[in-house]
Amino acid sequence: MEPMAPPRSFFVQLRLLAVNLRHALGIAWKEERSLTARFLVANVIEALLPVAIAYVGKRIVDAVVAAADDPTHPMGPTLGWVGLELGLILGSHVTGQANGYFGQLLRARLALHVDRLIFEKVLRLGVHRFEDAAFMDVLERARKESGWRPVEMITHGLRLVRSVVTLTGFAALLAGFSGFAVLALALAGLPFLAEMRFASEHYLLKSRRTQRERQAHYLQQLLTSDWHVKEVKLFQLGPELLARHRVLHEGFYEEDRGFAFRRGLFVTLLGVASSGVFYAVYAVVVGAAIRQEISLGDMTLYLAVFRQGQSAFQSAMTSIARAWEDNLYMNNLFQLLAVEDDDVAEVRVGEGVEDASPPEVVFEHVSFRYPGSERAALEDVSFRIAPGETVALVGVNGAGKTTLVKLLAGLYPLREGKIALGGEDVATMDRGALRQRIGVIFQDFVHYHFTAADNVGLGWLPKLHDRAAIERAADEAGATEIVAKLPGGWESMLGRWFGGEQLSVGQWQRMALARAFMRRSKVLILDEPTASIDAEAEHAIFERFRELKKDATCVLITHRFGTVRMADRIVVLDGGRVAEIGTHDELLSRGGLYARMFSLQAEGYRD
Repeated sequence: MEPMAPPRSFFVQLRLLAVNLRHALGIAWKEERSLTARFLVANVIEALLPVAIAYVGKRIVDAVVAAADDPTHPMGPTLGWVGLELGLILGSHVTGQANGYFGQLLRARLALHVDRLIFEKVLRLGVHRFEDAAFMDVLERARKESGWRPVEMITHGLRLVRSVVTLTGFAALLAGFSGFAVLALALAGLPFLAEMRFASEHYLLKSRRTQRERQAHYLQQLLTSDWHVKEVKLFQLGPELLARHRVLHEGFYEEDRGFAFRRGLFVTLLGVASSGVFYAVYAVVVGAAIRQEISLGDMTLYLAVFRQGQSAFQSAMTSIARAWEDNLYMNNLFQLLAVEDDDVAEVRVGEGVEDASPPEVVFEHVSFRYPGSERAALEDVSFRIAPGETVALVGVNGAGKTTLVKLLAGLYPLREGKIALGGEDVATMDRGALRQRIGVIFQDFVHYHFTAADNVGLGWLPKLHDRAAIERAADEAGATEIVAKLPGGWESMLGRWFGGEQLSVGQWQRMALARAFMRRSKVLILDEPTASIDAEAEHAIFERFRELKKDATCVLITHRFGTVRMADRIVVLDGGRVAEIGTHDELLSRGGLYARMFSLQAEGYRD
């Protein structure tokens, strides 16, 4: 998914900007109506005050000149105008502070809202999306920039409104002197018309290097993460990784340098031209005052209006350019939100119907290939798991074992074949209802840097705070002794990220196994559940597992044939196809793939 190229037409850009600005304001109005209204009112007041201050300044100068010509001229009106100007300046200061306060609050609220939109969208997308590099680029662009861009767009949009209101007042005052002066005021914004062009160019520059920036971030993770530090040091990878990181960032620097030079040169040249126009008008105004065609107060007014008007016009054009850039990045958010939902869970945790008894699981002609892969991970796989039966999936790495159970769990969309759970087609089941019926632990389980109780309780949210259920699941997984040795028991924080207790790989695995046992599901999937556990602990766990599996339909993936033997039947996968099905003794007697694999492993133990 390539970033959308911005339109070249200035008027088309303005129309798109207006549409997205209205959309952003709609989001703000929906989320914080009162705060948005106060922010808008404060912006309008702040916009009108410079016009009033400029006009009062003219009246002060005219009053001073009149007093100088007539000693009997009363001082009261002059001092009144001075007092009014002071009040307006103080009001401008107060209004500016209020704007800053309201804007800060609005930015905080809207940033949270946009983050929530992104997170909610991600939760409705399937696992296969996160294995697609093109989608990850879209997600990265949305997550990196779009979270705060709508907020900035509103801010710049309101600054634009403020500048336009101020300019309207200034133009009305200048029109009394010369239409040429109004035109010259408009020409002051020429440098910032270029900003829209360069904003589009900068957006494309940043968007097209998203994947390289993800690579740079990945290298940072390798260099700084506790997950990678041991191997990086042992293999002495630091200099090589650092060199790759430097190459990427040097490329970024060269791109940014070239862009900054072009942008600065173009804007500078236009700025010189607009300054020349400004001082031409300056000279005309001064000449008119010398010829007494206008009063000194008028001269002061026109020069002040022109100076401030030039600043206001430039501010307006800058706001347009910045809002346009924000708008371009908002399109990244819209691009993400437009991705079709394919993993929607309407049924919330705890609301689904639980199986009263172990269900049947049926695979019918299941074929599957991963996104972007030409090789099929599964081809025409068919077999049945009877209610309450334990089936072991066996095969070399890459045979399709984990893929098969991921499909059963609804983590990938199945387009060829059918998987039925308790007579229901998994493809048509609500994702939430499906997953509540399954207890699962994958070999790449998550280390939650939460409390020990949370690490187990997260397996079934309705019982997250049910200590009895947590302790029962921990006991079944052999994790009770781990928790007993922690200084804070169940309230101990695990993992080093937040100052908690670090566990061994095997201890983490037992905590993950306990998490799977929390559900009391009638379908239990265990993918290499004891790969990092010592033999004694493994034996104890599977003794408990013998009790658990009596009341559940179980799928077991393991490379340890001693564990495989406790399964009722064994399905041997080879190259994504079913090679053999049978009991341990049946498969040994056939002398096929299973027998060869078993013999090789047994020979290793004998040696």
